[in-house]
Amino acid sequence: MESKVNRIVPKQKKGSHTGARTTLKAGNREKAIEIFELAKQRLLNINAWQSISGKGSAEFKLTDKSGNLLRFKKPRIGNLIRIKLMAPENKSGSGYDWVRIEAFKHTKDLLKDEEQYGFRVRPVQNPFEKNDESAHFYTSAASSTFLLTRQGSVLSAMEIGRNEIPNSHPDSFLNKVRNVIVAIAAMAGLAHPQWKNLVTGILKGSKEKPTASQDNTRKSIRHKTKNK
Repeated sequence: MESKVNRIVPKQKKGSHTGARTTLKAGNREKAIEIFELAKQRLLNINAWQSISGKGSAEFKLTDKSGNLLRFKKPRIGNLIRIKLMAPENKSGSGYDWVRIEAFKHTKDLLKDEEQYGFRVRPVQNPFEKNDESAHFYTSAASSTFLLTRQGSVLSAMEIGRNEIPNSHPDSFLNKVRNVIVAIAAMAGLAHPQWKNLVTGILKGSKEKPTASQDNTRKSIRHKTKNK
């Protein structure tokens, strides 16, 4: 499935590349399909990423292109993700780091019994400011791709960072220092626990008791799987 993954993950050309991955082997194909569908729901529920990542995680909020919060909608191309890091505020981003959802990917290969689902984001300017400056500690050359894959009964969730270059161009000198420090820390591996916790939470779920809605979703998935 690596070739399919590469269709949404940009080539590494410059800067650093980071990422995190977690895998899970289900007891059988039907169970794997159920887990995959539930993981897709968690992946798309960006506003809940902080809770499934656990203590110490960054805060993620889905917004429209103008920065207005979207509380009950699935993400789509053009939406932004507002990120509140456990780090000094990003003055260029009104206190936040911002990325834009620029691509989705969903592929199935019935013969190989493989499936892939995910999306890619890229640093973008502050929606509340009229300039082209990246409101993120990386430049707009960087990307982050969130992917789920299923190969038979084996599932994976991953975050793949590419072309990561510190954003040293803000007008504020202090913000330049902030961006460089945060970026270097991330490239040195300090961001890995954040992404590892997130992709693990997306694939395996939180340890909290499932809600009635989640239970109904599981029943619906099982019913559809049995009738295939």
